[in-house]
Amino acid sequence: MNRSCKIDLNYPINNERYTTEGLPVLDATLFIVVGFGGLSIIVALIHNAIHRYFFKDQHRLDTVFDAGGRVTTSLTAVTVASQVLWPVDLVQTSVIATKSGLGTIYFYVVGLAMIIAVFPCLTLNFKLKAPGAKTYPQVVCARYGKASHILYCCIALATNLITLTSMILTGKYILESVIPGISTELSVLILVFLFGSYCYIGGLGAAFYISYFNTSLMCIALVVFSWHFLFPTDDLPEAIRNVTDIKIIYESVRCVKGPSLNAADSLLTFRSVSGFTYGVVAFFMVLALNCCDQAMWQSRIAAKPEQGVTGFLIGCFLYFSIPTSLALPTFLSYVSLSYQNGSYLLSQSDMDNGFITNIVMEKVLDSSGSYLLLMIVFMALMATGSGEVIAASSIIIYDIFKTYIGPFRKDCGPSACPLCGAMKFSVGDKNRSYCKCINSTECSKCVDDVELCASGRPDYQLHYQCPVHGEYRHYEDMLKQYKGWTIMWISLALIPYGIVITNLDLNLTWVFFVLETLLTPFISPLVLTFTWSKCTSKGLISGTMSGLIASIIALLIVAEVAYDSGLSDFFVTTSSDYSLLGACIAGLVVSTVVTIVVSFATHSIKSKADEEKEWGKMISIDNPINSWKMLYEEELENFHKSKDVTVSDMQLIFRKAKRMAYIGALVCGIVQVVLIPGIMLAFEELSADQLYNWMLFFFIALVIATTYSVIAPPVEEIIKVFTLARKNKRQPLETKSRNDGGKITASSRL
Repeated sequence: MNRSCKIDLNYPINNERYTTEGLPVLDATLFIVVGFGGLSIIVALIHNAIHRYFFKDQHRLDTVFDAGGRVTTSLTAVTVASQVLWPVDLVQTSVIATKSGLGTIYFYVVGLAMIIAVFPCLTLNFKLKAPGAKTYPQVVCARYGKASHILYCCIALATNLITLTSMILTGKYILESVIPGISTELSVLILVFLFGSYCYIGGLGAAFYISYFNTSLMCIALVVFSWHFLFPTDDLPEAIRNVTDIKIIYESVRCVKGPSLNAADSLLTFRSVSGFTYGVVAFFMVLALNCCDQAMWQSRIAAKPEQGVTGFLIGCFLYFSIPTSLALPTFLSYVSLSYQNGSYLLSQSDMDNGFITNIVMEKVLDSSGSYLLLMIVFMALMATGSGEVIAASSIIIYDIFKTYIGPFRKDCGPSACPLCGAMKFSVGDKNRSYCKCINSTECSKCVDDVELCASGRPDYQLHYQCPVHGEYRHYEDMLKQYKGWTIMWISLALIPYGIVITNLDLNLTWVFFVLETLLTPFISPLVLTFTWSKCTSKGLISGTMSGLIASIIALLIVAEVAYDSGLSDFFVTTSSDYSLLGACIAGLVVSTVVTIVVSFATHSIKSKADEEKEWGKMISIDNPINSWKMLYEEELENFHKSKDVTVSDMQLIFRKAKRMAYIGALVCGIVQVVLIPGIMLAFEELSADQLYNWMLFFFIALVIATTYSVIAPPVEEIIKVFTLARKNKRQPLETKSRNDGGKITASSRL
């Protein structure tokens, strides 16, 4: 290919915005509020009914935040794919491809997909070492005390706010592009309604169910969209053929000049330095987000270890096919249209805010494309936004209220028993008194109280009789009421906040990349908290703060030095590839080194017993009326009830899940990071047939993902519900048998 034939497209000279026909405000609003809002509320009510009549755990506070802890493999898979697939990914992937080339889409998407593949290795450490924890700041508090806990509560809430900011801005810009003339206030109200409505009713479990509908409908919509490019009909109008015909698109895009560091200055190549850089940045950026965002943790630990690991690996495949199937044809079609126009259709600002996707979908599918885009983006917004609201609520309830504002017992840490105040784990000082409280599942006086909880009566009408656990049950009922108020007030607070940030006209690309990149210094301290017994509070705090400072300094220095415009064009240069990469590397290296060095200088671990004692702080996090041991009753059936279950025991029991996690991550890495790129990098610039086959490859993957997403979760959920129904029918006979034997336990009624 002769480089001299390539032209460099310019942005429009005037500042007038390229507009599409769009949708009527009233019709689109009703479609979103009644369609998505109504569906979500119905799904939440169905979830509540299933958990009340079959799982019989709807009365528990923990169920709101962990969905009962028994989420199926397929439901975990579609939820992982849905929550990692931010709406901003759907619109921004095509934007960075327009600037850097076709290979950027793959490198960016595979960077995020690899997070899904490797994250089970970290999640397992959390799940096996702190099976009773509902938030990751609880673990920080148990290991290091209040100073570190307060710091990471602030980091967790700040991460929630960054995520919600991206969600609100994405939703606002999509609504602006699809519904011309819609007001900012109405946009924010619609978004907040979708975020808060069904999670107020159904909690995290409803979010899992919504994620199923989200992933299924999104996959179906993308199959329809991709079909128009790969299998066009012969009678297409010329205007649509110019947008969807691969041969026309190819001839146009191959004549557009790409970045100078791309092979052959082409946009149709995998040999892209900028694209590879974005992939590396995406990996660390999303890894940081996964580590710091409580919404990610609560979805990941809602399943048992083996189901969770399998679900993650399947979710990696599902995610791999979804954003690429939208971004690839969108990017190609937009560049082709711009070439035929003689300049880009959109200004740089409108491109950065994600208007590309709407232009292409409306040209391909007319007004149906706008509705299709609304469905894709707003299903993703509901799943992600509601997860953030629940996450913020869980931190306020578990980490702030229970710890500092209204604890059941003052000066009682998360590793101590709230009933007696004594430590629960007996490794260490034999002269120290440890908790001897009877477990609620073995308390005969709790039998009637358990049935009363499950009766569905309002909390204020419940009067528990057990002198040991009754008062704590009332305390959890109070927290459950506070949970509802917390979700409501968080949602309401998002209205003025959303109006303010949308009126600031923030650059979506800058918010998405820069703010999340500045989370990378927190990766190492958190990972070491779950994996290294010698990590200390001083190491955690010093590593976190020094890494953040280094990341900010590197971002500013690289932006000033590496680009001609320097910091004078602040939002552009600081969100460019080299600035982001510099911030990632500096933050990660400094935080890792400082955390390790300071921890080595301040730790007190000298023996295996000291290590077990340190991990004992984490495994002791438990609920006295809803112990994590109830969840793992089958796995722990060979352990004597009087014996403390250690972290070593949990790792031995779930060693199969651990092997699956590491082997699965390795296989995904070989296929997605080595094999596929190795093949595609062999071509300097793709030919028309190679481009078609590349799109066809992802279409086939999308069809497989769609089939799994639509069929597997409901089938697996129905099987689980019927199994529980049969078990519940047998329960009265088993209870009568125990009664004849002279003893009834609380666990026999659960």
